[in-house]
Amino acid sequence: MQLEYNTTFLAEEPIVITIGNFDGVHRGHQRLMHELVLQARELDCKPVLVTFSPHTSMVVRPDADHQYLTTLEEKLALAQRYGHINNSIVVHFTPEVMQMSAKDFMDSLLTHFAIRGITVGSNFSLGHHRMGNVTFLEQYCQQHEIVLRSIALEEAEQTRISSTRIRTLVGEGQVSEANDLLGYPVTFSGLVVHGDHRGRLLGFPTANLAPEPHKLLPANGVYAAHVIVWADLSRPLERDSSSVFPVYKGVVNIGVRPTFQGQERRVEAHLLDVDLELYDQRITIDFIARLREEQRFSGIEALKAQISTDVQQARRVLVVTSA
Repeated sequence: MQLEYNTTFLAEEPIVITIGNFDGVHRGHQRLMHELVLQARELDCKPVLVTFSPHTSMVVRPDADHQYLTTLEEKLALAQRYGHINNSIVVHFTPEVMQMSAKDFMDSLLTHFAIRGITVGSNFSLGHHRMGNVTFLEQYCQQHEIVLRSIALEEAEQTRISSTRIRTLVGEGQVSEANDLLGYPVTFSGLVVHGDHRGRLLGFPTANLAPEPHKLLPANGVYAAHVIVWADLSRPLERDSSSVFPVYKGVVNIGVRPTFQGQERRVEAHLLDVDLELYDQRITIDFIARLREEQRFSGIEALKAQISTDVQQARRVLVVTSA
């Protein structure tokens, strides 16, 4: 069978590739991408990320509850920003692709693209029953005159950095620890929608974002965060410096608002020291530290007092992290 894919470059251009889901584009992924860029320079090729949409586990285990660190859009933008890889092949992952052998998958890629080199991690696996490991690639690349580079896995405190480990940390609300492994803050982007407007009545107006399906959010609670407001909605996440787009300090609540008997999980961001009209604008929240769990209060005054405390604590945290 032939692969269905989207690409950002001309098929006849010589390329070097790395292949994977790359959920989160964490420090280990970034090191792999940096090695790919080096290989591209050595071979005078274009470095290209080969990834999948949807995430392969959604097809392999369709009945499971899947939540991921990054959407496809976020992943490609992060690969560009932190891995310096501007081009991609996004393979449409289907049950038919899932059944392909590693050889058939590689043969299909070679039919369409001029692959001169491949860089993978030492734990790489590909294809049906994950038979396409580094040993397979060594033989395959030798047969097709492709330069293969395999690199050791990135570790932090003698433990391998993995998307699974980071997802666990984020799900538990341990965003500071997750940020260390990612190499950048846990991020959530979305359009600001109308909420119940209680924040303004409390004296702390909030921008409300509706979570996307399958996007992993930190555990319910209150967080210190930086909030970026995008001027150009067609280029989300492509920020090269904080001077390009406004960045504000903020306090973010994730949860169901138990004081008001809420049921729907929401993300609500209160920007410090500014009062902006943000409806229908795109914002990005960079989670810096967790301040407390979500809790039910006896009344509005108790809630307002706690929010004031949260704001002061967030200021202290964000001053330290910005220093």
